[in-house]
Amino acid sequence: MSSLLRARIARPLAARPSVQLFTAAARRNIHEIYTVDEAKAKAFIDEEVAVEEHAGATAGLWYKISLFLAIPLCAAAIYRSYGMEKEHIHHLKHDAEHYDEDSAPNEFVYQNIRNKDFFWGDGDKTAFWSDLANHHKR
Repeated sequence: MSSLLRARIARPLAARPSVQLFTAAARRNIHEIYTVDEAKAKAFIDEEVAVEEHAGATAGLWYKISLFLAIPLCAAAIYRSYGMEKEHIHHLKHDAEHYDEDSAPNEFVYQNIRNKDFFWGDGDKTAFWSDLANHHKR
């Protein structure tokens, strides 16, 4: 055991500085150690109240923005996308009626590699297969 450690253990508790701070006399005179500055305390409390009010107003603003701006814009975007997709499907159906095998795009060997058949359908069509958009010559 080092000599410093032995000296620290051997010292009586009353001689230790940490114990002296919490003696009965120090506890009675705690108001002398910590003085309260009323002006600083009031300034701190006023600042905290101002921060709370600002946070409440900002949260209310963003709630209103999401409710009255974001939700209607999302609904308008969904409505527009639905109309465009409906028109696109109409064109795909029209093209499927007049589909010509000679005008089909080239199929490359790496595009439809099937090492094992899928367990649904005829085993050749992927999970996202669309007969209108995908034309696969097997």
